[in-house]
Amino acid sequence: MLAKHQHICPRNCYDTCSLISTTYNGVLLSVEGNPAHDYTKGKLCPKAMSDIQKVYSPSRIRYPMRQRHRFSGDWERISWDEALEQIARTILRLKRTHGSTLPLALNKYSGNFGALHNAMEALFSGIGPTTRAIGSPCWSAGVDAQTIDFGRFRCSSPLDMAHAKLIWLWGVNPAWTAIHQMPIIFDAMERGTTVVCFDTHLSATAARSHRFIQVRPGTDGLLALAMGKVLAEENLLDPDLPNYTLGYHDFLAYLDSEIRVERAATITGVEADTIRDLAREYGQTHPACIWAGFGLQRYTNGGQTLRAIDALGALAGHIGEKGGGVQYGHFETWKFSGLGHTEPSQAKANPVVGKNPSDRALNINKFAAAALACTEPPVRMLWLAGRNPLSQDADLHLWQKLMNQLEFIVVSDLFLTRSAAAADIFLPVTTHYEHWDLHASYWHYWVGVNEPAIAPVGESKSDLEIAWRVSAKLNELEPGSCTFPTSGSEKETLLRELSPELLRLLRLQSPKEILLQPLKANLPPASWAQRQFATPSGRFEFRSEKAVQAGFPALPSYSPPLSPPPEAPLRLLTPHHSSALNSQSYPPDTIPNGYTLYVNPELAESYGLNEGAPAEIANDLGAVRVRLAFDLSIPRDVVIVYQHPAELKDSCLNVLLRSHTTDMGTIATGAPGLALNETFVCLRRLTGSVQRLSPNP
Repeated sequence: MLAKHQHICPRNCYDTCSLISTTYNGVLLSVEGNPAHDYTKGKLCPKAMSDIQKVYSPSRIRYPMRQRHRFSGDWERISWDEALEQIARTILRLKRTHGSTLPLALNKYSGNFGALHNAMEALFSGIGPTTRAIGSPCWSAGVDAQTIDFGRFRCSSPLDMAHAKLIWLWGVNPAWTAIHQMPIIFDAMERGTTVVCFDTHLSATAARSHRFIQVRPGTDGLLALAMGKVLAEENLLDPDLPNYTLGYHDFLAYLDSEIRVERAATITGVEADTIRDLAREYGQTHPACIWAGFGLQRYTNGGQTLRAIDALGALAGHIGEKGGGVQYGHFETWKFSGLGHTEPSQAKANPVVGKNPSDRALNINKFAAAALACTEPPVRMLWLAGRNPLSQDADLHLWQKLMNQLEFIVVSDLFLTRSAAAADIFLPVTTHYEHWDLHASYWHYWVGVNEPAIAPVGESKSDLEIAWRVSAKLNELEPGSCTFPTSGSEKETLLRELSPELLRLLRLQSPKEILLQPLKANLPPASWAQRQFATPSGRFEFRSEKAVQAGFPALPSYSPPLSPPPEAPLRLLTPHHSSALNSQSYPPDTIPNGYTLYVNPELAESYGLNEGAPAEIANDLGAVRVRLAFDLSIPRDVVIVYQHPAELKDSCLNVLLRSHTTDMGTIATGAPGLALNETFVCLRRLTGSVQRLSPNP
């Protein structure tokens, strides 16, 4: 029998696509876009095209497994009861031994962004105070910046961009990473809107824009400040600034005394005349929209960069106007009740839920080092869910050390990833075609239900069911040892996640109405349209006491990014590709063999290397083999590897990554972000033996 089912793509992605699957007699046949969704409009990106292959991949683990020795690959199938028994007894033993539950650590992030996947956090809260990974590898600095400036992390509806007469795409590549925004941009272009793309290299989006502005990595904040100075010098400031902003006189004084357009041109690589032309166009065109991407804040100065861009938007009077503003992301529809919570007041306004106030919090971007440093009590057990740190984190040498030190490791996943190779117990999880869930986007305003289309493959279970079963086993062995529920209905749990505030936003009388179709939250299309802000002053804050209290500069200001050391003179950038998301695992037969390193031909020539030549990039942490490809738009001191799926067959790019962190992140996500773009390497020729090759003089 043919049947249709509705889903929401759970990937950590702007678009959060609405999907329709077709099954025949319980077998998944096809996946297509849902035309009833007015943002994704029935279109899918390439990342969803391999979903069926992923669901039925022969490499997918279908049963609980136990490894006899870590990293040995010597796995044996066990029953769920055996797995749960060993997990529960280990938890209780560690609790007795240390007189605390703090030796238990959870490290979880965005392998699946559904609300019910917060069951793992809620389970650990039900056990007691535990050790948790907090923060985000992705966007923490930018979230803090906008929280400081506006008082709340909010963006306009992406549909509102259609009303702009000028669109600046700053460090974002929607042609690859947010494809449903491109038709909106193209439609605006047909109506006469000018689109300018700012990036470090000629991206697919830049190639489709009216104008491409190439910015030296990590200097975007200085470019924004220089354009702000031009606005002030040429009397292009919003005359209404005194009525809705705080500290603009101080900010203008900073621009006057510290910023020089010619000096900014030298540092950013953007000519002084171009800076002035851009500023004039931005100041004179209304409405004008800036879309700031996540990549431009993945530097050690990333928060200040976004604060400078926010300030530029305010100076020109674009904040709050229809079709204008500075867009980055939002938490407005993340109003879930919080699994395990009973009071609506405990609902969270961001994706991080279920935390216990007495937990021991470790920055997710420095987790291995922090966990190794924990002594009273030490970390003894680690649960990894929706995470693959041995491929995706920094400081992999410290992760290896931590894995060797821990007494017990549990990994719940779909495939045997690099991190799963360290596990004592592997628990197979369901895909989004096999469980109920509830999803919101951090870009558009839609919220929707994911319903199961097929029965779980093998003995796989959802995170929620795993949490119930662990709680049940703990309470069987020691009654009262876990307060998380021991059983329930996924569907009913989903409906309880619709907090009163979320019901109001979705204009629902009953939670069950969400089961019919995705719904759009009743939010203003243009953020801050009334110019009433959520800051302590109620104004847009150029000068922020909240920033000072958090240890940040009061004003948006420029500090340079890190400089490469002599032994590793090339900055390595790793943008997202159109067909993969780095936080996801994919079937092994879809994974390419090795990395392609994109370089300027002049750089390759200086090393005596031809296109297609095998080579190696390296630093003091490790080395990765690559094959060269040429791109004239890449600066000579920059090399690029587009992010592949998490598991390559022969190498791991993150062996090169050190845990430099961003300047901001503690306010909104709890910890600074990862400064991924502050990674430096040298280039080596591959011969019979590995040899360092210096460029020709």
